[in-house]
Amino acid sequence: MDSDVRTREARARAEEALVRFALLAGDHAKDFVVIGGLNPDFLAPNPPAPHLGTTDVDLLFELGFVYDRDDLDFGWLDEALESGSFHPRDDAGWQWDAILGETHVRLDLLCDVTDNRGQPVYLPGAERATAQNLDGPAAALTDTVLRALTVPNSIRNDHAGAPENVELRFTSLGGYLSAKAAALVSRGKAKDAYDLMFVALYNPGGAPAAAAAVAALDAPVHRAPPQEVVKTAMKMMTSEDGVWAGHFAAQMQLAGDDESAAQLRQDAAAGARRFLKEIGRADQA
Repeated sequence: MDSDVRTREARARAEEALVRFALLAGDHAKDFVVIGGLNPDFLAPNPPAPHLGTTDVDLLFELGFVYDRDDLDFGWLDEALESGSFHPRDDAGWQWDAILGETHVRLDLLCDVTDNRGQPVYLPGAERATAQNLDGPAAALTDTVLRALTVPNSIRNDHAGAPENVELRFTSLGGYLSAKAAALVSRGKAKDAYDLMFVALYNPGGAPAAAAAVAALDAPVHRAPPQEVVKTAMKMMTSEDGVWAGHFAAQMQLAGDDESAAQLRQDAAAGARRFLKEIGRADQA
């Protein structure tokens, strides 16, 4: 088992892990927003080749300013993780592993607050769980979509009286692009370039719709406008001979797209340039 190999089977297991966690979270299941690799299937439902998938589930929590957190109680989070047989990856407390069948999945607990940049943030009422503080994804909290996930029979057999589906908050198109752009700019991973352009190109409205969704995002309190980080990430993709367009092309082919690498590079670069042109128009409006 390799937690870094993204496949469609791994994605199915990651969604199953999220459903299990949501059932255990109960009334707290809407206290977080799903921002990670489960989103491309919902945001880009008709791509030329299915998204590669994901091995992890990224959950974003809204914590606010440090002096506002005393009224929060995340004791439920410890209980849900333990009941779901999730195990902390290390003492940091924000990454939790589980094994479903032959697949290794990971639950990442995240936040975006002004204090303790890049560090795990203490969650009031929780003794083990923390949230890793990232710079950038806060805009994903401002516009969410309620999605119903089917509870599979494998879970219903273990949970008497389980519902047919659970409803969870997922980030919107603009929120996903802002979070993914922040990831690409900050850590520069090949999968971030692929994910960003996959959704920007293959959402139903293509690059113009992606630009409109990002342009419509509100800036979180005491944050730079999310539009700026997305522009920065898109500028990284504008050269068809560049490394980032190359990462997109390579992973599209790995996912089964039969276009040539040269054509896929051109698609990525042209899509990024179109995005920047459209969002520039929105800025001037």
